[in-house]
Formats: sequence, structure tokens, C-alpha cells
Amino acid sequence: MKQTNFAVIGLGGIGTFLLNMVGRYVNSLGPPMRTFLLIDGDKYEAKNIMRQDFTGMGSKAAVKGDELSEKFPDLDFEIFGQYINDENIDILDKSEVIFLCVDNHKTRKLISDYCRRKRADVLLISGGNELEHGNVQVYLRKNNKDITPSLTSYHPEIENPVDKSPHEMSCEELSKSEPQLLFTNASVATIMTWALHNYSKENFEEKGLSEIYFDINSMKADSKVRKPKTEN
Repeated sequence: MKQTNFAVIGLGGIGTFLLNMVGRYVNSLGPPMRTFLLIDGDKYEAKNIMRQDFTGMGSKAAVKGDELSEKFPDLDFEIFGQYINDENIDILDKSEVIFLCVDNHKTRKLISDYCRRKRADVLLISGGNELEHGNVQVYLRKNNKDITPSLTSYHPEIENPVDKSPHEMSCEELSKSEPQLLFTNASVATIMTWALHNYSKENFEEKGLSEIYFDINSMKADSKVRKPKTEN
């Protein structure tokens, strides 16, 4: 893999599993040094111990950055301890690969729109889940052209979100969360690494793969081939 700058948005149940896998893989490649931008405005608390991987309490971005710097010395970790929004989104401008590990559609739309309107070349890998099932979307742009569909193309719930992004929520709203299962979070993170592997092999341009659905109860994963739609 060539010199690549990564961004990971959301360091919860999905993001922490993802970083351990991708960090270990990229660190093993050796020089040149690659940068990971860690983005999350949340704090790690004891209540999350069942499904999130942290070595201490406090800012998720700072705690995870310190931990990974020791574990993977050939990587550079930059910390951004804020929720991503339309005022700070330009921090992503130098990241060629963006992993989106959030649990709200408003942020998904924000990042998808940013990639389509402001980036000529970018890979966006977005993962999300309910309790026992989930999906991973892959949005690839090269030379100002969509190679795979944006996150909003086949998902009206993302194109027209009715939820809030974290920076718009009160402390009370942020403290509430839907039940999550460690195994489902880990499954999403693993499939997101599949996407990175296929990107390195240029399989998205050849095969048109854009989304994978999975259900741990039925023990099945189903990939979808979709063409980009024309969007205004």
C-alpha cells in the first residue's frame, strides 16, 4: 500500500476494533510512515467496557492515540477530540481513506456529501449496526468520478436524516444509547477491513461492489453490486 493518510471518525465499539486490526496491518508494512487521524468528541466511561477497547478513562481520541502510539511505533496518530461537523470537516482534506464508524445518519450524510462535493479522490468506508445485524458501505471517487455509489444514493434515510449529529445533542441525549453487542461491532469492523483489502487490489473498479449486509443470527453476509446514481 502506498503512502496513505487515514481518518477514523467515531472511536466506539466499531472504531476501536477497527483500529487494532488496521493499525497492526499498516504498521507491519514498514516505511513510509502513515498517519491516522482519530476523531471523536466523546469520553470513555466504565459503562462501555463490555464492547469498547480502551486502556483508561477520558477523551476517547486522546486515550486511544496514546495507546496506539505505543503499540504501533511506525505510525503517526493525530488527535482531534471533537465531533465532526460542517465547520471543522476540512480537517479531513489530507485523508485519502476515511473510516466512518458513527451511529447517526446525519453525520453519514455530512461525510458522504463532503466526499462527493469537495474531494476528487477519496475512499470512504462506512459501517453501522443494530443489535445483531448491520452493513458496510464503500464509496470510492477517483478523478472526480464516482466509482461506487455515495452513501445516500440507495439510502433515503441517509439522504433525508431525521436524527441529530452528536454535536447537536444535549448531555442527556448523548447519555442515551441503543443496546449494542460486542460481536456485532466486531463484525462491522472486520468487514470494513475487507473493504480496505479489496481497495488495495482495485476490486471495486472491476466488480462494482458497494455494500455488504450481514446478520449474525443467520450467520450470513450478502454483498451488493450497485452503480452510481446521478445526483445534484
